[in-house]
Amino acid sequence: MSCAIPSWPVARPRAKLAGRRWAQALDDLAELASRYPLSALIGRAGMGKTQVLYALCERMDCIYIDATEFPERSLAYMAAVIAWRLAARSSARSKIVDVYRRYGFQGLLSLAQGDPSWTLSAALDLASGRLVVALDEWMPSPEDPQFFQAASALHRIRNMGLDRAGFVASFLPEVYEKLASKIPPLGNILTSVSIQLPDVLTEEDVEEIASAYCPERAKAALSLLRARPDITVRELLMAISATKEVEVPVE
Repeated sequence: MSCAIPSWPVARPRAKLAGRRWAQALDDLAELASRYPLSALIGRAGMGKTQVLYALCERMDCIYIDATEFPERSLAYMAAVIAWRLAARSSARSKIVDVYRRYGFQGLLSLAQGDPSWTLSAALDLASGRLVVALDEWMPSPEDPQFFQAASALHRIRNMGLDRAGFVASFLPEVYEKLASKIPPLGNILTSVSIQLPDVLTEEDVEEIASAYCPERAKAALSLLRARPDITVRELLMAISATKEVEVPVE
């Protein structure tokens, strides 16, 4: 029997989302994203946040953004990236599209630096319907100089009253807790629109996840959990991938 266990990177577009608790988190997150301008996905590193966001973007009209690739976590830079993505697929008569065609991303960034809220709103008008923007790892560590700038961007999004978009930001638990303590108004808002992924794996989780990719490795996966009760989804799949006999890459 062949297996389809993801190798590095474990999280990737179109890879299978396994485990009932993760499927439920996806359903709940999709509901929040369809109703609210801002929501949160919270989880430990390696517990499936990115894969849930990829799955969300397969289900809904969505732009996925890996914020770790941004040189700065500002509303202006975010607005420019969203405008760039939407203008590239639009034929509408719009200042956003015109700037994109004439000057590319740098032109959109200059526009956003002048008025980030207007640029973001005008860019979202290019979407054919409600758009989900998945912001993966948007908030840096609390020690990062950009922490408050990133938090300010989320607060401004929440206060813009956007009715055509739902922004979903992923957080590490410690970053989310620091955000809630440092900026209580934003923390209070996110408390009611957040989804928490499991902190630890149960034997049922491991059986479901391993069986979804490679049923014959389910017993080995359970042994890994018993040896390391704090093992993450990423570590589990990497360990199974390293020991299985046959590998079929996930594309």
